[in-house]
Amino acid sequence: MTKAQQAAVRNYLISLRDPAALRDDDAIADLHSRIDQTDDDVERLRLRQQLLDLQDPPLEQYEAAFVEHAKAWADDSGVTADAFVAEGVPAGVLRRAGFRGVTDGGTRRTRRTTTRRRRVSTDEVRAALPAGAFTVKDVQDASGASAAVVRRVIGEEVDAGNVTDQGPDPDHTGPGRAPTVYQRP
Repeated sequence: MTKAQQAAVRNYLISLRDPAALRDDDAIADLHSRIDQTDDDVERLRLRQQLLDLQDPPLEQYEAAFVEHAKAWADDSGVTADAFVAEGVPAGVLRRAGFRGVTDGGTRRTRRTTTRRRRVSTDEVRAALPAGAFTVKDVQDASGASAAVVRRVIGEEVDAGNVTDQGPDPDHTGPGRAPTVYQRP
């Protein structure tokens, strides 16, 4: 185990908990003094950037060092991925560092089981179309059909004039694109 490995692990853990603790206040004071003393505009600009970097250290550098050194340090120290997860290290960072079988909950991956949807006929989907405004998701939930089947049935109903496309949901606030609202009289 090297000092560089241990420093990389320590600094990354600190950056997760308290990034301000990684600031070098002496270097910040020195840069303030140097900025005040210089008459060169370009030099002042360069020093200003150094000051900004020191005041708000880029956490990516600590994460990159962690990814490079954490697995070797952990193997030498007998520290598991679960211990890192318990300390707040994201599973994705641990996977990039070389830890295997890590999930977001800190447990080992298990074989996933899938449940099959029952086959839903287009007539059942049509029967699940509600009166008034609705989305594809509403019909999916009501009918148990897949999104593709629901979209196909809604498309047929729009073409037949039984349903109108109202456009994107104006009240949508979540991530991603707003769902399309349909209207059935």
